[in-house]
Amino acid sequence: MPLPLRPGYNFNVDRQIKNADYEMKSMEIYRDYYGISYTVSGNRKFITPHEIGILRAGCIGMTAKDVYHRTSYISLEPYERFVIKFTYSVAKRLINIIGQDSFDELYQCPVYHFTESIQAKLFGIFCDMHNEFTHYSECSDLILEGMLHNLLATVMRERLPFNSDNILLSKEDQTMKYAMHYIEGHFLENPSLIEIAAKVNLSSSYFSKLFKKSMGSTYSTYLNCIRIEHARDLLVNTNLSVGEIAGLSGFSNGNYFCDVLKKIDGISPKDFRKKYRASGKSIS
Repeated sequence: MPLPLRPGYNFNVDRQIKNADYEMKSMEIYRDYYGISYTVSGNRKFITPHEIGILRAGCIGMTAKDVYHRTSYISLEPYERFVIKFTYSVAKRLINIIGQDSFDELYQCPVYHFTESIQAKLFGIFCDMHNEFTHYSECSDLILEGMLHNLLATVMRERLPFNSDNILLSKEDQTMKYAMHYIEGHFLENPSLIEIAAKVNLSSSYFSKLFKKSMGSTYSTYLNCIRIEHARDLLVNTNLSVGEIAGLSGFSNGNYFCDVLKKIDGISPKDFRKKYRASGKSIS
């Protein structure tokens, strides 16, 4: 799982050069913050349960809170990127202006593309934020907040309306995209690997290998992650019992749900509910 932000910090700004064949080992999830990235060089796949996007130089990647995601390489080109992680609180003033719906809509798409002139502007904002975070002082949170608002507003205004890179998705990517959509819509029915493989016209053995290669986890692990994603929302935003939530999230019983949540999040349903309700954090 990704590391949390440093105690007392609302931001983390990171710039890294990674091996051309770098890929995340498994799906990850941001629990307490949002992410926004800028690809300096390299070609990547950005995978979420809802979409597969193509990241290339000059693209912005949007990592929503509480959504599983993974990146992997497409071609062996040098890979360099910025990643900004930020808490909801530092985006609140912007959200009060644009509205919660507009902010949520911005994070529904994993990848945005821009003209070359806007790419240069975005690159400059990321460089400035990285420099400010590297030389952090007592005024940095306020300065970074203003830069973040500028960044998000620029993405909203200048994003290109059509992601033409979707045509670059391979046949395997299209297969996985369909499979993820099907799992998302039918996870309560406990679809088996054999059933999903049949839906995409593949043998179960080949689909299993393809799924592990694309998602970095087994089918059963991924299915449980999708169930847990829905269960978290019910824990925080309803007063349903653990047993009721287990049933509404596709788990056979409350004990199994407790075991899976503790394995993924390291916490019991009761403690998870208490933690997020006490902090006032929303899972929706």
